[in-house]
Amino acid sequence: MSSQPNQSLIDGIRCLQYLISSKKAVGCRELARMMGMNVTRVNRLLMTMASMGLAEQDTQRRYLPGPGIHALAAQAIRGSSLFSRTLPLLEQHAPRDLIVAMGVLWEDKVIYIYHSEPGLQVSQALAGFDTLPVWESVIGMALLAAEDDDALRPRFTPEQWQQLYPHLTQKRKQGHVIWRHDDGEISMARTIGMNRAAIAFAGMYQYDDKAVAERLGQLNTLCRCLNDAVVV
Repeated sequence: MSSQPNQSLIDGIRCLQYLISSKKAVGCRELARMMGMNVTRVNRLLMTMASMGLAEQDTQRRYLPGPGIHALAAQAIRGSSLFSRTLPLLEQHAPRDLIVAMGVLWEDKVIYIYHSEPGLQVSQALAGFDTLPVWESVIGMALLAAEDDDALRPRFTPEQWQQLYPHLTQKRKQGHVIWRHDDGEISMARTIGMNRAAIAFAGMYQYDDKAVAERLGQLNTLCRCLNDAVVV
């Protein structure tokens, strides 16, 4: 039996992920450009997904996620130990006076599983935040630090790498990332579950070193709690 990955399966899953991530109906050619894939192949994949109810077409024959996505989403939530074990703890222990986020990596993007802001209801915090490129997310920086520089660097422009590299180095040396943004905001992140995901605090302004250290202590405590749940 061949040990090579099944490229057809890989392409199909990528196509579905790109379709779901699009904020609007998308044509076959546009989706093919986004994926860097042959148009004919993408069209065949979309037609297959449509036959399964995972995609559907609008009146202009552009593609949208189909009704089968709802069943897949429910199954994915039930099957995710990361989601089911960490969400109750985030509800109970995460600070309410700043942004608290949990995210995972997908193709050099950060997908937010949880993104809570002060005053936001828990239901609004679940998967309600846009994806971000990894070089624009403290969560992305924390997760990328587990990868080798030789493999990472070709994936980014020189400007993106310049943004990323100091934070990757900090994560490897100190176990966390603290990002002081140009607009004065401070954000910080640590990974959980053997780098399966990362937790971040953000939205901190006018913090002195003592206040930053106190928030980092809170983040470390929350990460230990989540790690205990994830590794069970």
